[in-house]
Amino acid sequence: MESFTLTLANGATLTGLSNLPPASASASKHRPLVVGLHGASYGATYFDVDAKHTALLTSNALSVPFVAVNRPGYLGSTSIYPLSASSSDPETHGAWLHKYILPALWKEFGLPQGCNSLVLHCHSLASPGGVIAASYHASSPDPEYPLAGIIFSGFGIHLIPDSGPKQDPDAPPVEFLEFPQQIKDAIMMPPGTCHPDVYTHHDRLNTRFPMQEVGDIHTVWLPRVRGEWAKDVKVPVMFGIAERDCYWEATREHVDGMRGMFRASPRVEGGVVRGAPHNIEMSYWAQGWYGRCFGFGLECAASFGVARDGQ
Repeated sequence: MESFTLTLANGATLTGLSNLPPASASASKHRPLVVGLHGASYGATYFDVDAKHTALLTSNALSVPFVAVNRPGYLGSTSIYPLSASSSDPETHGAWLHKYILPALWKEFGLPQGCNSLVLHCHSLASPGGVIAASYHASSPDPEYPLAGIIFSGFGIHLIPDSGPKQDPDAPPVEFLEFPQQIKDAIMMPPGTCHPDVYTHHDRLNTRFPMQEVGDIHTVWLPRVRGEWAKDVKVPVMFGIAERDCYWEATREHVDGMRGMFRASPRVEGGVVRGAPHNIEMSYWAQGWYGRCFGFGLECAASFGVARDGQ
């Protein structure tokens, strides 16, 4: 993939990777711009690990443009911190996505590539910002980008008890955390869920992340998502809960709760991905999951185009 740097309308810098295959003779009439949003402790390269674990394969095969951003505060992208006293990490991420990041990506990549819409592909802690941005888009009278769908994995509403990074209550507050490889690999990609070569990319892929991203799951996302944001999302939604996820319960009750909270969406698909780990895009399931995500994106783009243009 190719690196890019953009200056947003608020003066912030956004960096990331892009893959922009030309529209082939067999390409779909309705092509989305798929936007990858990485989780905590990774950057845009989460979506381009190596020759087998990359969105590039499906992007090229289906002639669907793909961009992966380094979320604010990661690897050259301007941070959202310090936050205002009245805001939170997911709310600010969602606002930046809706106001600045997605409009810029649409103008820079979507329109020039002849795309008719934009679809979000979120992993883990990028999911709250993506859902909140989709809710803001739904209530916007004149949005600056045509959102057609949202996909996410590695996130949900039923946490496994006592999962996630912990902070010693007797120690000074930690602003950022960086996972040691042994711990990170063991929980996010347990042995048997990915090719051994994937572990060799740890140093290149690993980044520090703000602890507030994790803390706001408990204080903001879980108590408020159903009543404030998910209910307003009006685009199709697809999600996958990995059976061996280190953070989220892989249960029917969890799946049903996730499906039920997107009450305004015309289409909600989701389920447990049997055997898969938290980092599904880096696992043996990567190519299958990418195939589903890009296929869903193409369906969203077709539905969007036909509803808007009649064909």
